[in-house]
Amino acid sequence: MQIYDFDKNRKRVKKELNLKLEENKAKLRRNNLKVNVINGEKKDVYEINDAESSFIYVNNKIIGIKDFTSKLIYKSISNKKIMCNKFSNCEFNSVKFENCTFHGTLFENCKFNKVNFSHCDFYDNEGSIGIFQNHCIFNNCIFEHTNLKNMVFQNSDFIKIKFIFTSLRNAIFDECNINRILFSDCNLKAMKIIETHINVLRFEDKYLSKVDENTFIDKININENYDYDNLFKTYKSISSIYESNRYASYGGEYYYLAKCMERKSLKGLERFKSNIFWIICGYGERPTFALVTSFEIVLLFAIMYMFSGLCINGSTINYSFNILYLLPKRAIYLDFIKCFYFSLVTFTSVGYGDIFPTGYSVIFSCFEMILGVTMVGVWTATLARKIIR
Repeated sequence: MQIYDFDKNRKRVKKELNLKLEENKAKLRRNNLKVNVINGEKKDVYEINDAESSFIYVNNKIIGIKDFTSKLIYKSISNKKIMCNKFSNCEFNSVKFENCTFHGTLFENCKFNKVNFSHCDFYDNEGSIGIFQNHCIFNNCIFEHTNLKNMVFQNSDFIKIKFIFTSLRNAIFDECNINRILFSDCNLKAMKIIETHINVLRFEDKYLSKVDENTFIDKININENYDYDNLFKTYKSISSIYESNRYASYGGEYYYLAKCMERKSLKGLERFKSNIFWIICGYGERPTFALVTSFEIVLLFAIMYMFSGLCINGSTINYSFNILYLLPKRAIYLDFIKCFYFSLVTFTSVGYGDIFPTGYSVIFSCFEMILGVTMVGVWTATLARKIIR
């Protein structure tokens, strides 16, 4: 992934997602098996353990506990093969799936409340994938030691979700709403999150969650009411996990985004200092910022020298606003080139001595030399940091 080009990566992931969905549909059509339809008009409880588990379309049913006042804490479903099923408008309440297989299963507009997937498998070697789409809602759910390889989460909401020792390799989150997700020691290689609103995303590892150069987390679309502090912590957490996996350049990009969000949450002097660091070098992640800022400083001082005085071979350049409009443009242009030349050699501390300041230009040249030494050092350090990475 070209981590800087978020738009290009987003389009690439969209193509990959559409291809993945089409291939999965084609695979299911090739099976050409009769599908058993089970409808529930009043959200009756559907007992998965009492029914055939392959090629079933379950609509408007409850799986788990219907009455939350029940003394039963969890409904346990173990060692069940739920193959190529479709669940639509269903509610999964207080269910613990253990050692279950969900190859090729589609979930549409389903709600998952306090559901625990433990040692479950959503992907088989033949390429069938599990899909959650069309406004599925996960609330207080846990995926533990579960294989979600190639999984698709599309238009889904996540509220207080934990992924623990879970494989999300090559999984895609598309147009989702993440209130809070926690990853703990997961395989996130080639995982992509695009066009998703993220409030809180954290890594709490005992060992280390794995990411690689194909892991992509899109920039977060924000609005006026967004909590910039949460967004700063989210980007900082993403940056840290890349750094821990020795992808420093990727981590640096998310660090830059984190600092940009932090700047929006600051006030007063702290925000002013943050703005200065952003303009000068992009928080150490944008060498071109230092180069552009240096050019702007040289240009600004060149203009100042035109009005404060420079001595060149016995003649003096010292403009005033009163006579500026009376002089020919060619003369003004030539004098500006000379002032720009003096500003540049002063900024870089070369100082050939063919031009020297007079009047207030002496003070201005002192300031420019200090800025020049500082900016050259900043640009060199920032550039070297990026090259080493």
